[in-house]
Amino acid sequence: MTGNSCKQSVSVFLVGWGVGAGLGLLFAPKSGETTRRDVADAVKDGADSMIAQGKKLGRRAQNTFEQAKANARDVAEHLSDRS
Repeated sequence: MTGNSCKQSVSVFLVGWGVGAGLGLLFAPKSGETTRRDVADAVKDGADSMIAQGKKLGRRAQNTFEQAKANARDVAEHLSDRS
């Protein structure tokens, strides 16, 4: 996933979550206290999901960096062997 694609996915997720939360508040047949608790739980779940995705992206970036570093080392060794 490219950086732009990731940002777009996160944006779409947040907009969809906001619209869903808003509609849920409008049509929920629950008390205010229950609705607030449900919204707080949903926000926490969303934040936890975003943190997990961020960690996953960080691990992928680290792996890509390590692979690029190893490839650069291999190329440098190959070029020094040719000299």
